Amino acid sequence: MRLKFVLGAVFVLALHEVTSQGQFEPGNTESLDVVANSVTNLAQKISRAIASPRSKTEIFSPVSIAGALSLLLLGSSGVTRDELTKLMGFDNQKINFAEIHKSFGKLFHELVSPEPSLNTPIPWRQNDKCNNYDYEDDEEPSPPPKNQRGKRDTSAPVEVNIGNAIFAQRGQQFGERYEKLAQQLYQTLLMHVDFANQPQQATSTINHWVREQTRGKIPEIVSQLNADTLMVIANTLFFKAEWEEPFLKDGTKMKPFFPNGPNAASRNVTTMVHGGCFPYYYWKEMDTKVLGIPYKKNNTMYVFMPNDSDRIKLARLQPMLTAQNINDIISKMVVKTVSVQFPKMHLINSFNLKQVLEQLGVYRVFDHSNTDLYRILPGYERFDDGSETEDIFDLLSDTVETAIADLQREYPNCSPFEKDVEGKASCEKSKLCRFAGSTCMCCPKTYDNSRKRRANDTPQPLYVNEIVHKVDVVINEKGTEGGAVTATLLDRITAQANFRANGPFLVIVRDEMTKLPLFYGNVYDPSV
Repeated sequence: MRLKFVLGAVFVLALHEVTSQGQFEPGNTESLDVVANSVTNLAQKISRAIASPRSKTEIFSPVSIAGALSLLLLGSSGVTRDELTKLMGFDNQKINFAEIHKSFGKLFHELVSPEPSLNTPIPWRQNDKCNNYDYEDDEEPSPPPKNQRGKRDTSAPVEVNIGNAIFAQRGQQFGERYEKLAQQLYQTLLMHVDFANQPQQATSTINHWVREQTRGKIPEIVSQLNADTLMVIANTLFFKAEWEEPFLKDGTKMKPFFPNGPNAASRNVTTMVHGGCFPYYYWKEMDTKVLGIPYKKNNTMYVFMPNDSDRIKLARLQPMLTAQNINDIISKMVVKTVSVQFPKMHLINSFNLKQVLEQLGVYRVFDHSNTDLYRILPGYERFDDGSETEDIFDLLSDTVETAIADLQREYPNCSPFEKDVEGKASCEKSKLCRFAGSTCMCCPKTYDNSRKRRANDTPQPLYVNEIVHKVDVVINEKGTEGGAVTATLLDRITAQANFRANGPFLVIVRDEMTKLPLFYGNVYDPSV
């Protein structure tokens, strides 16, 4: 049966409150950092994979993609889990499977909570000598005039919403533990539709849900579904915020933009202007200016732009944008008076992630005969003797017991034995072996492969037919979508730095408390 993946994201957001207590709390904050960094590194991988010389923009939502992949990871085992774990960067990390999902659940809760419990320090805010300070004894260059200083308005809440949903064929049941974890950790809506007999109605139901979650920004994510579709996994992101200090609307004018560098042809684009206190850093090693444009509350748009930027320079910058380097650069940013020119944009991007993920080493999940998504379906919770584990996270743990359960699920009546080999790679050269808990467990070589579990023994295996991602981002003088605020004056500012985004640049919209990248991508041509 086909399992279709749908990801919709908009520069706007909304979700239910997540209960993140007790057994669902991650063990430590280090796990949160590992997971947050994994999403940033995943963004870097995807950005490099989708790069095209013909693109005007390659913007996408790492959080939306990671949210949907984590639901797939939750239901995976065997080689499928290994490939997804490697893609998401957990293969070389000291974090177990349960901690991965607890941390994702906690981070998504913090992202949408009006009162997040995380209090992640933002160095450039803590060391801000441009806003809210007495400048008399300050050796820094002159601050903005008094009518442009003072406490920034950070009181208006940012509207953030993440929506997760699984649409299943009517009559299809979920594994009890998968269902509980999907609901408790990811606040997933489980809904039944009739793909087999009413595919158009099922399509309409999914699009209606996406449209509601994104406030109409994405009216349609799927146009046609096959009758043999068993499930659709959907994730939406809605983010709506105003700038802490809006751009000066009367200053917006048409200005030249150079998509292929300053020595090539230009085109006029609508450009906003600003002048005030912004976090700024010059990345000398990459000859790149980095500007932060804060939203109200704890979100910031970071813009990376090489000097005399063009596609080639942006491509050279991309391999350096690891989570570690981005965190390091943000920690070195200093709030200065900056004269800013930035294009007013409406960016729309959509693509099928299947080819991208295959390019990044994920194959098994698309293989209808070999995918390992048993954990989504009922029956997996029971071991061969019919017993069930008491701890809901037992099936997420990297233990000998889960290796045995994997083998017995795929090969009924197998009596696994421990095989003396070094490491996972050597162990799983054989399809009859699984490696977990630092132990290699195998079915006997004499085991008859023809006795592998057939479709008439269990429900047909799930596999992913396609993964669709769509983004709609609006950036204007006020923020993302309206809201009246007082404009900042520009005329008397003595700027310490100039930032003119008049060539290709990379944008990261980041939630500062979780360090999660909400949106990420290259912009080569911002013209509408």
